[in-house]
Amino acid sequence: EQHIRNKPKREALAKRFRDPQDPFKVAIVRDMWLTGFDAPSLHTMYVDKPMRGHGLMQTIARVNRTFKDKPGGLIVDYLGIADELRRALADYSAEDSKRAGVPVEEAVRLMRKHYEILRDMFHGFDSKPYFEGTPDERLKLSAKAAQHILALEDGEKRYLKAVTDLSK
Repeated sequence: EQHIRNKPKREALAKRFRDPQDPFKVAIVRDMWLTGFDAPSLHTMYVDKPMRGHGLMQTIARVNRTFKDKPGGLIVDYLGIADELRRALADYSAEDSKRAGVPVEEAVRLMRKHYEILRDMFHGFDSKPYFEGTPDERLKLSAKAAQHILALEDGEKRYLKAVTDLSK
């Protein structure tokens, strides 16, 4: 089928969509931007198209990327493609497991490391009342926790780095 826009107009739209500051936030696509389109700031994709294999992997890769404070993306599946996704991931992992990502054991090790850094930053701070208190008490304790972190040398910077590292 013929497109309703010519190539320069499509490229201009793509440039706008990639710009996180642009108000253009929602695009309905059929094929063109599902594979080979790079927009790291893209957060959510709503899938209403049967897909499988490599095409499915390429499609979910459009949103499943880190970007600034975005640790990953969200796929909203309207068709029930979870089984196809599992099959595609199994094929992908079998062929490219060394390049596909961090092994689970390594991811757990890194997560524990970053969690321990955060936990150690709260050494000497009694957080138990947070888990047992009322919402009002929790709010007050959250403010005290922030003060505790800010009182540490480079506390804010170290805390933000640790939280960012943990969320990856």
